[in-house]
Amino acid sequence: MAAVAVVVWGPALIARAYTSGPGAASVSLVRPDRGWEFLANAAWTSRNANLPTAAAARRRAREIWAGPPAIAERVQLVYLDGDFDAPVPDGATAAADGRGRVSPASRLGWVVSGPVRGGREQMIGLLDYGSGRVVWDIRPIAERSAA
Repeated sequence: MAAVAVVVWGPALIARAYTSGPGAASVSLVRPDRGWEFLANAAWTSRNANLPTAAAARRRAREIWAGPPAIAERVQLVYLDGDFDAPVPDGATAAADGRGRVSPASRLGWVVSGPVRGGREQMIGLLDYGSGRVVWDIRPIAERSAA
């Protein structure tokens, strides 16, 4: 019986580690098919991936977002579920008008986070796991508002 549980719900438990970032897909134990969908996507996308590890993604991100205004500090592999709005925490910097929508190229992407203009950590980019290309970039950023 335990083996059946592992086979049915195991992929969902694995997938949950990759569903806690911006634009993340919803995978739960209620829908074990979503866990299997994640495994299939991960297996397919990982074949010949250009950014297969966090170290490779971090190096690429630090080349692209070396600052100023944005500096890459962290990458997180996220199982994505389509277009989403880049989160902008309170007091953070937004992308220029019309540039806040993220359209992933595939289901797996490296969310890049770091400060903009010395502010708090926020999403500053998205790198495609398979191709290694920049899918979204916070630059150009919105002009500072007059205070």
